[in-house]
Amino acid sequence: MGEWNRRSVMVSSAALATGTALAAAGTSSANESPDTPATPDRTEPQGWSSHGGTIGNCRHVPSSDGLGRPDAIAWQYEHSGPASVVEGAVFLQTDGEIHSLDAGDGSLRWTADAIEASGTPAVAGDGVYVAGEGLAALEAESGEVRWSEGLDGADSVSSPLVAFETVYVSVEGALRAYDAADGSLRWKHETVDVESEVGRGAYGFHSMNGTIAVADGTVWALLDKHRSESGAGADGVAALDPATGEVLWTDHLESGRTASGLAATEDSLFVETPTEEGVIVFDVALREVVETVTDAFDSAAVGDTAVTHGRYTLSSTGADAPWNDRETHAYGKPTIVGDLVVVAHSRRGRSSPDELVGFDLEDGSERWTFAFDNAHWSDGFPIDAVVDGETIYVDRDGQFTAVRPS
Repeated sequence: MGEWNRRSVMVSSAALATGTALAAAGTSSANESPDTPATPDRTEPQGWSSHGGTIGNCRHVPSSDGLGRPDAIAWQYEHSGPASVVEGAVFLQTDGEIHSLDAGDGSLRWTADAIEASGTPAVAGDGVYVAGEGLAALEAESGEVRWSEGLDGADSVSSPLVAFETVYVSVEGALRAYDAADGSLRWKHETVDVESEVGRGAYGFHSMNGTIAVADGTVWALLDKHRSESGAGADGVAALDPATGEVLWTDHLESGRTASGLAATEDSLFVETPTEEGVIVFDVALREVVETVTDAFDSAAVGDTAVTHGRYTLSSTGADAPWNDRETHAYGKPTIVGDLVVVAHSRRGRSSPDELVGFDLEDGSERWTFAFDNAHWSDGFPIDAVVDGETIYVDRDGQFTAVRPS
């Protein structure tokens, strides 16, 4: 289904090593604060810490022990929404509030109800970072507001992502980086320059959830053709230095393609393109497309391997033997836990109960199935399985539901 456009604004590996970027020339509004650290902290948040689970949006949970077969609903909470789960605590965004729950029994720890939150909260260290009408940092233990910054009444704001002691968020097409400790602005890009099929022009950023990712010391962000000054016919991707915002590399998709999500590992980028119902696999070292996965919307990734789900297929692609399992609109968003793939499953229009299924990552064989007692999901396709430790969290009838081995 085509390849990434090869007329890119690139830098050589030597230039990357010295921080001199060809694409940085001509970019607009990159403002570095005087106290930006020269060498950022590379500690990655632990647990299911943000939208997409990790700072790379990879929906990947490292695990040496794997995930045992769940056999019981541990608890249910009366509200649902996007959540992060870190070190025994759940941080649930529901109706603009943040509810913190004890991951063990689902009891309420605290509520932050005056922040008009949206999207998934991000957790790093002892802080919880929430975007919405503004950007706020909360104390993970108490929910008290540590600092808050206004976002100028923005209607379009991505879920925040925290890495290198910095909070990254896209606001109305502008990518911003805030100091995680005090909320001061470190740098901002209103636009970046991209060489496209209609010539060199400035692009703004996507402000949807899952369009910013961090991997291998680089911030990756999706560029929005609708925010292009040159009338470009396709979305794009930018790589930036996390500490300074310096643009390291930019490129654009084939003409007509739009992007809705991005997962990044040290080896590969996985760009979700809803217009083509496919996922573009981009080799970071080669700077080129190596594969396009068809019938794919969402992806989970580790290394150069991805598991995707589409209208008809749950499939794996990468270095090992690929596999697929076909059932129309049956599988939810995949999550990789060690060597296991976990998905929600429901057959549309049938009376069989909803399920959680664990597939072997290497060969796609089914390891276990957990069946609920009814068929609440009319379609398993949009169901998100959040995993932390031995627990899988899903939305069941508007309730945040924890399932685990008893």
